[in-house]
Amino acid sequence: MISALFRVTRMAPRRTFVSSASDELVALDLDSSVAVLTMQSKPVNALSLEMFQALSKAIRDAEADQSIQALVLQSALPTIFSSGLDIMELHKPDPDRLVDFWKSFQGLYLDLYGSRLACVAAIEGHAPAAGCMLALSCDYRIMGNSVGKVGLNESQLGIVAPPWLGRQMIDTIGRREAEKALGLGTLYSPNEALRISLIDEVVEQDNVRERAMQVATQWAKIPPVSRVASKMLVRNEVRL
Repeated sequence: MISALFRVTRMAPRRTFVSSASDELVALDLDSSVAVLTMQSKPVNALSLEMFQALSKAIRDAEADQSIQALVLQSALPTIFSSGLDIMELHKPDPDRLVDFWKSFQGLYLDLYGSRLACVAAIEGHAPAAGCMLALSCDYRIMGNSVGKVGLNESQLGIVAPPWLGRQMIDTIGRREAEKALGLGTLYSPNEALRISLIDEVVEQDNVRERAMQVATQWAKIPPVSRVASKMLVRNEVRL
């Protein structure tokens, strides 16, 4: 199924991988030492089975190129990073597809959180629930100052975040803040998210991508053996 979603397009001097589905899901640009992975599934980058698979494959494709040391994750949609899980996957689901859906959800988390690449989230819009998971799984998070909120708001929807996603929140913002955030389903404004270290920088809305590329380039210059080993000191206890 992945082969139907992804094809290689040759574009000198860049190499660009794009979805071949009628509504393209992602685009992967490989340039120098930094890859740019763009989510472009209208209207809100909802995370369907196919979207999970396309994102995971793009990450693996970037990792396969040893000249690539960092990755910027961004959205082509101006006010949305990702809306989170595609709720249609949960409405009267086919049992076999549902199993694949949850496996692919966890698989994307493992691929992104445990990537050898230094991953930078360029957040130009809303990132609730599993959209926040994408950001949390990155090494560094940059958010625009005027559009969007970020957080794990599952409790407001009558559901609970998976334990490993709750652990991500605890590891990032601390136990007490996470306890409140998860219980209340809080969505944070950019400055609120910065205050609790849910994100690392707030910049002018028009400067998010430029700043993300600067940060990714900085991380890419660190010797990869030591950078990856240092990352795994913190992230080697992955829990599902």
